[in-house]
Amino acid sequence: MEKQLHEEEPLSSNSDLKKQETVLCEECKEKPSKYKCPGCSVRSCSLSCVKAHKQRTSCPGKRSQTHFVPLSQFDDNILLSDYNLLEEIKRAAESARRTRTKLHPCPPYSRFPPYRQDLKRAAARRRTKLLFLPGGMSRKEKNQTLYDPRKKSISWTIEWRFHSTDVVLHDHGVHEDTELFSAIEKHLKPGPWNHPLKQFCDEHLDSLKFFIRKYPKGPKSAFREIDIKSSLRQQLANVVILEHPVIHVFLPSLKFDFEVVKDVRLVNHRLDAKNSVSNDCPSPKGIVFREEKIEDDANICSSDPQVYDLMKNEIFESIK
Repeated sequence: MEKQLHEEEPLSSNSDLKKQETVLCEECKEKPSKYKCPGCSVRSCSLSCVKAHKQRTSCPGKRSQTHFVPLSQFDDNILLSDYNLLEEIKRAAESARRTRTKLHPCPPYSRFPPYRQDLKRAAARRRTKLLFLPGGMSRKEKNQTLYDPRKKSISWTIEWRFHSTDVVLHDHGVHEDTELFSAIEKHLKPGPWNHPLKQFCDEHLDSLKFFIRKYPKGPKSAFREIDIKSSLRQQLANVVILEHPVIHVFLPSLKFDFEVVKDVRLVNHRLDAKNSVSNDCPSPKGIVFREEKIEDDANICSSDPQVYDLMKNEIFESIK
């Protein structure tokens, strides 16, 4: 180490000159050294010795950017070297990604594991758009929503947020056909006087108000009021979900300062028979059909019989 310092510093005495002369070329061992390899610190005297050294030791002749440097020796030059190394790694990674994309274009949902692809498709068949967060996010870590391909059903993770409190509850494995009434009822049972949700427990469940965002992005995204006596599957239709549903619970006396959108049920609901099997939908419930009127014999004879199609809600005249 002392020899390296004396070599870098200007010669100021005869003793320093003698020490420098004693450092011979490590390749030929005949002449005084003039150069030091930045890769392995081998000293050499000429270009021929430098080439011979590289050929003998297979040394690239470049300084290693990943070797350990003590904190006492860390300076601005080493900091700049580390920065350049990170930039080179970033450029190499981006170049590899672009090359891979050109050679093998990614199909849809390929960035998700297979079970998440199935879950996303199953939610889409239920008119629910499901979005996923990148790894490491807390909501992603808490999400245990799964799709069972055998039963063709989704078990959701539900997050309950109670307004004006810091209480956040999670329910895992809630079947999509479960009524929200039974899911929230177990959390609002009568408890002690210091229960954090005592105000909500004192209210009747029918008087509480439940809301869910129609689109999770944006501070002014509209909410939709949900019916806790309906199934979770029906309430998540036409809603964008980020990882798992988040339901906001309000007391009846509290006022909310956001837009509320109420979905109107259509009387004439068209059901595509072709997709009824593939979209995992059961038989339609809650669809209003026109009641058949009983007419007298005279009217029956004077008018042509009509056939009412229950699947399409259309009336066809019989072919004579």
